[in-house]
Amino acid sequence: MRRNFLVIFCIFALISVAAPAAAETPRPAESPVEAPVDRLEIDDAVKQASPYYVMLVGTDDERENLLGYIDHSPRSAEEKEAMKESLREIWVKYPVVHETEGVVTRIAFDPAAGENPVLTDEENAVLADISRAMAEAFAATPTETQATWYDLAIWLVKTDGQGNEAWNRTYPGGDSADVAVVLQTDDGGYLIAGNTGFRDALLLRTDADGNEVWRKTYGGPDWDTVRAVVATGDGNYIVAGSTGWTPEKNTRSAWLFKVAPDGGEVWSRTFPGDGLFTTVDLTADGGFILGGNRNAGTDDAWLVRVDRDGGEEWNRTIGGNDSGIVDNVISTQVDGGYLVAVRNPWEAARSGTAAPIRLFKTDPTGEVLWTKTLDEMDGGTGATLLVVPGGGAVGYLLACGAVLPGSDLPGPCLSKIGGTGSIVWTVTPEVPGGALLVTSAVAPSPGEYAFTGTVYAGGPHDGWLVLLDHTGNVTSAHSFGGDATDDISALAATADGGYILAGTTRSFGENGRAAPGRAPGFEALAATVACGIGVLRRGVRRG
Repeated sequence: MRRNFLVIFCIFALISVAAPAAAETPRPAESPVEAPVDRLEIDDAVKQASPYYVMLVGTDDERENLLGYIDHSPRSAEEKEAMKESLREIWVKYPVVHETEGVVTRIAFDPAAGENPVLTDEENAVLADISRAMAEAFAATPTETQATWYDLAIWLVKTDGQGNEAWNRTYPGGDSADVAVVLQTDDGGYLIAGNTGFRDALLLRTDADGNEVWRKTYGGPDWDTVRAVVATGDGNYIVAGSTGWTPEKNTRSAWLFKVAPDGGEVWSRTFPGDGLFTTVDLTADGGFILGGNRNAGTDDAWLVRVDRDGGEEWNRTIGGNDSGIVDNVISTQVDGGYLVAVRNPWEAARSGTAAPIRLFKTDPTGEVLWTKTLDEMDGGTGATLLVVPGGGAVGYLLACGAVLPGSDLPGPCLSKIGGTGSIVWTVTPEVPGGALLVTSAVAPSPGEYAFTGTVYAGGPHDGWLVLLDHTGNVTSAHSFGGDATDDISALAATADGGYILAGTTRSFGENGRAAPGRAPGFEALAATVACGIGVLRRGVRRG
């Protein structure tokens, strides 16, 4: 039964990765799961039927397994029976045939289903709910073996100011869940923003000890994703991402919505076209600056300025055609303008080489004042911009990846940038265990910087927290993880001088390995790193 269900979920994963990707840290392949012997060629008419078309094309045995996973979900008996009956009715209405030629199986609709049948919105909604029920079933099933690629728990780790673990918590995540942002809330709790395995936007609120208070999902039956969140100062939150992506339409709309402290939606705005928001920041007048990507024949980096109610004031592409994506944008309070980091991960993937990160400084209307091209930086990984705290001379921090000699993966890089784009210093610290890809960064106080990432060492990997001083020298580095694959993808400084880290884990929680006798998982490895790397001063690069 488990084998067949793996096959079905593998096909679900193919749907997920077929979507235009947001700016995500590339991940190596997980341990392979058992795949079917036959390759499936699915008829276009089946694909047009629904983003959940894989639930239509299974064999009799696979369909019985789907019904069985509904039975194991934590829904009520009445709900489960209604779901099973609805699914059987859909199978009758949309019959399929399997045509086998050698080792290739082609799946198409039976003529009895009519010509190019398309599921109704109501049927799509039913299948979406059944998919969630299956994920709930699996999330609620403990296992004594290493988790597979879709057995994920959302993971929260609290540390002190030196990076030593204070506590950690896990929460059900479902298959292929990811975490984009973590924030500390006004009451000392935490807000985690990410995406469920079935591509609903997810917000999860905890108290100060990490106990779950509420969780809510947002979006419709199509692909919905969250990539950035900012607190508005009044207890509310602005959430940015995309909504409405479907394999059939091959499009999505950039999405912005506001939620109250209890997770209730205050308002929601979409921006027509094939677009995605990846970053958001507050502006001095209470509005918001957003960055991302818009495809209008070319993949263009995109800036949008909105007022406090989400009304658009202006939008513009930045960096020219095929400039890629805005990875991060921050308000520069000294002049009311913006600093923008742009990269093109698609070009990096096509060329097989590093693509540079470009910095753009704009005025309040988005007009570019200066640019800086950082050729040594690797545009295949994320970039985070920060304002250097403490006042005085204007300065910014850029945390990203850098090309390292003799390595196939970029290493971590931290640069301090002057107010006119000059490079004050750049460091590429060594982290024990392998190549680290930076996922998030903070500058909580003058002379105190931190970034998170994941170390890839050819097998199961761990998340890391790296602390640095005012010159970029590493003061300590801490790994977090167990026997399976664990990722830290979000970081925030906390009011008590510590840090809160968030990501996903396959080692701990109900879906991971059976926990050892110690609490659910691990003690932080506090490895003080003697890097021996001095401050590397470099001349101004070509802008």
